[in-house]
Amino acid sequence: MGLSATQVRLLSLTARQHATEYNAQKIQAQKLQLANESDRVYQDYLAALDATKVQYKKVEDDGSFVYDDATFTKLADQGFLFNVNGTVCNSLAQVEDELKKQNINVTASDSYTLLSTLVSEGLVVIMQQKSDSELGYSYDQANGKIVYTHDNNSKDNHGLNDADTDGNAYTFKVFENTSMSSSTKIDEVSDETSLKKTEAQYEADMNRINAKDKRYDNELSQLETERNAIKTELETLQNVAKDNVERTFKIFS
Repeated sequence: MGLSATQVRLLSLTARQHATEYNAQKIQAQKLQLANESDRVYQDYLAALDATKVQYKKVEDDGSFVYDDATFTKLADQGFLFNVNGTVCNSLAQVEDELKKQNINVTASDSYTLLSTLVSEGLVVIMQQKSDSELGYSYDQANGKIVYTHDNNSKDNHGLNDADTDGNAYTFKVFENTSMSSSTKIDEVSDETSLKKTEAQYEADMNRINAKDKRYDNELSQLETERNAIKTELETLQNVAKDNVERTFKIFS
């Protein structure tokens, strides 16, 4: 091979070597992004392990007790109220209005998850009626009113949304904030349904990530083989070019 042809081949192989090394760097960066994605998927899975849902105790037609998944509507129908930063609410709409006043917008995939999320984050506290109301106050569930009976048996009604500043004070005489650990009417349990969905999603995501990682490893292996072949040929051509130069100078020596 002549000196000129050797030089052209050297330039071509050098360009290929640089392109191969650049592609290998790109794949390494993609593998790093894949590792970050794998960590995010794992963190989501860990969070799902701690996911809970609220259940309430209800009476069946036969008089037996069962626990059912709770929503705002179901709990309101059972006579529960909701404490949002000291403001008493008796519906999801009122809860959302109060949260918006605090610039808090919440969403969830379903009404069960919404309640559980708000309770677990401490944004909403479920309130249940006291076993014996204080100072003659009672709760008119049908009309959503706090009722106070005087000694003369007359009644004063105080609506939950009354403009007077004592509206919540009346309510707290009849209702109290619940504690999941001590209440016999509501309970917080592991959300098995959500966990199963998350496990399935986690397995699907990890299978996808592992398949990508394997493909990247194969591509890196191919690039390394190509790089070694180019390196070997470059060394050979460099030796040829050196021999050509030496022979050329010998002619004039």
